[in-house]
Amino acid sequence: MATIGISSADKIISVAVQENEKLLAELSEREALTEDIILFIDKLIKQTKANIDGIAVTIGPGSYSGLRGGVTCAKTLAQTLNIKLAGVSTLHALSYNLRDVDGLIAAVQDGRHNDYNFALFSSHNRKIERITEDLVVQLDKIVEVFSKVKGKIYFTGNTEEIISNIINQNPYSKIQPANNNYASGFNVAIIGEKLIKEGKTSNPLTLAPIYSHKPNIREYQ
Repeated sequence: MATIGISSADKIISVAVQENEKLLAELSEREALTEDIILFIDKLIKQTKANIDGIAVTIGPGSYSGLRGGVTCAKTLAQTLNIKLAGVSTLHALSYNLRDVDGLIAAVQDGRHNDYNFALFSSHNRKIERITEDLVVQLDKIVEVFSKVKGKIYFTGNTEEIISNIINQNPYSKIQPANNNYASGFNVAIIGEKLIKEGKTSNPLTLAPIYSHKPNIREYQ
C-alpha cells in the first residue's frame, strides 16, 4: 500500500510517497506555500507511478495556516481519489527522526511566547512508543525537569534554546540532538500507513487541525 505523507506544520513543507516503510520519493522545501502541496503530490505520483491507497497529514500542533492548508488538501484528495485518510501528530512525526536510537526521545516545537509543544516517546529496535500526550509546557519547566535527568535524552524539533539552557543548568547532561529537526513527509506517511492498517482512519468530512494555541487573528482597524 503506497501512502502519501504531508507535513505542513512548520516552515518546511514536506511531501513524500512511501510503501511498507520504503521511501519512494520526497520533496521538502523551506518557506514553500501550502498551495504548492498539490503540485508536489502531482510530481511525486508521476515520478513514482505508485498506486496510492492512503494519505496522511499532520494535524497539529503547528502553524495555523500551514496546518489548515495541508489538512484541506489531504481531505480533498481523500474524497476525490476515494482513499483512506489518517491524521498524524506533528510531534509523533518528529519522534521518527530518531527511530534508529534506543532511549528516551523528547519532541519539541515552538509554541507562543515562552511555550513549547512537547511530547515524550521511547524508541527501541526502531519501534516508537508514546509516553505522554502532546502537551504545552513552558521553557523553564522543561529545563528544570531535564537538567536533573542523569540518563541520555534524545531531542528532536526546535531544540536549540532548550538544549543550551539545560546544559547551562547541568553541563553533564547527556543530550543528543537529532540531525533532522523537522517532521518529514516520509515520517508522516509511515505513521499514517500504520494507522490505516489498524483501522484508525479519519473522516475526510470532519478531520480538522488541532491547535495548541488560538490563532493570533486581530480585528482590522
